[in-house]
Amino acid sequence: MPRSVEVSGKSLEEALERAARYFDVLPESLSYEVISEGRGFLSAFTPRVVKVRVWIEEAPQERIPGEEKSPGKEATEEAYPSPASLLRAEEELGKFFKELMDKMQMEVDFQVQEKDGFLSLFVEGKDAGMLIGKRGETLEALETLLRIVMSKKGFSNVGLQLDISGYRERREEALRRLAEKSAKKVIKEKRRLKLEPMNARERRIIHTSLKDYPEVTTYSVGEGTGRRVVVDLKKEKSSNRSGGNKRPVGK
Repeated sequence: MPRSVEVSGKSLEEALERAARYFDVLPESLSYEVISEGRGFLSAFTPRVVKVRVWIEEAPQERIPGEEKSPGKEATEEAYPSPASLLRAEEELGKFFKELMDKMQMEVDFQVQEKDGFLSLFVEGKDAGMLIGKRGETLEALETLLRIVMSKKGFSNVGLQLDISGYRERREEALRRLAEKSAKKVIKEKRRLKLEPMNARERRIIHTSLKDYPEVTTYSVGEGTGRRVVVDLKKEKSSNRSGGNKRPVGK
């Protein structure tokens, strides 16, 4: 049985980030099971405390929509959901989301699509913008809630992503432009640049955008919601190691 650890956090993302640092892997490489959650009085979406059991498979792989998988001989039904399981997961996700939107009295249209063992929930409509929030915070919180619910329903091995009115694509493009602009500024001014705090998904976009950039490197500093990406000159990386909590790219 894979080695596991129990961790807690104010959100599922925070708990998984802590586990990722413990195992020294990307959060996307982790498998997890939600053990318990407690909600605050005013917390509409995110639990105040989430406790999860986290483990990694022998050969962890990132779950990216549309990316083909190459299961090894050790792959199991638990790692890769069956077509029947995916169909049930798709139905359960649609059912829960509809009930949630009805209770919130939100006028939205949505569609659930499955591809390569990954569920994508697309939302449009009159009230869709209210579900995005400032810098996508409400969207991220809602996605976290959906992941927790699906995990409790027995679908923790099914990947899930929520997109509202094309926000994900627009935000990713904006982050790629920010990465390019930041790299040019660092090269021109010969000094490192700290970007605004971002969640793990957004930090990964910055890291990926600049990973092949010849003159700069990136790393993350800080903890929790204050964690951010630093863009630095490669030749100055070694002299800046004392600057704080630095981990490998993507963490």
